[in-house]
Amino acid sequence: MRLGCQFEDVASYAKGVTVVQRKGSSRQQEPALALIGADGVWSTVRHQMHPDVQPQFSGRIAWRGSADASQLPREFNANRVQLWMGPNAHIVAYPMKDGRRINVVAIVTGQWDRPGWSEPGDIAEIADLFSPPHWPIAARMLIGAVEGWSKWALFGIKDGGVWGNGTVALLGDASHAMLPFVAQGAGMAIEDAAVVAMCLQEGKDNVTAAFARYEKLRASRVARVQRTARTTGEIYHLRGPFAFGRDQFIRLVGGRNLLARQNWIYNWRAG
Repeated sequence: MRLGCQFEDVASYAKGVTVVQRKGSSRQQEPALALIGADGVWSTVRHQMHPDVQPQFSGRIAWRGSADASQLPREFNANRVQLWMGPNAHIVAYPMKDGRRINVVAIVTGQWDRPGWSEPGDIAEIADLFSPPHWPIAARMLIGAVEGWSKWALFGIKDGGVWGNGTVALLGDASHAMLPFVAQGAGMAIEDAAVVAMCLQEGKDNVTAAFARYEKLRASRVARVQRTARTTGEIYHLRGPFAFGRDQFIRLVGGRNLLARQNWIYNWRAG
């Protein structure tokens, strides 16, 4: 692992790779048995291998901030995740720092698609996005309690991801960035790491074959999670009679059974 280095290039050979990296003004080449690109949705390793594959804007924008729990009614301090769903937007809130603060994530539909992670968000803009009559007072109170917002456009990679070639592999968002609506971006990266480690351990004499097996084991699962995340976001943002039907279904099924529908995600085991 090399920290504080910027990846620039990789050359693959039958028995390994040469990685070109920069640290400050110093540029150096380093031989290795293999390279794993785990450098996020804007992966430079992926761009080197698949220059035609670009992250696609989802049409959704995430706003994030936190609020002082003591400034909110007691209902917000419960040890639970709360979700408000509305036309083309939703809000997720949950306690952090031992309940002293409430983390708030608001997802809206829009055209702002600048790459990045923490663009400052305008308080007046998000307050207008969650104005009455579409949003209840509790949701608007939560939005108003946030002291400062950051926002980022949500991008993804095609279902099933893109993978490596030869002695170079991709992992996590670099391979299969997805929408956050089942909270599995980091989870899938952890699973990737477990599987690629297993494949390398079992096939350490042939890295190329180990990486090919890793892709075979992971592609269908991450594709299913990507689709589930996208569909979940669409369900959250329904309007009119479709939203009414969604709400009735939730009441009928109940929380425990709704959670059980995701058991295929949480009960997964490597190997």
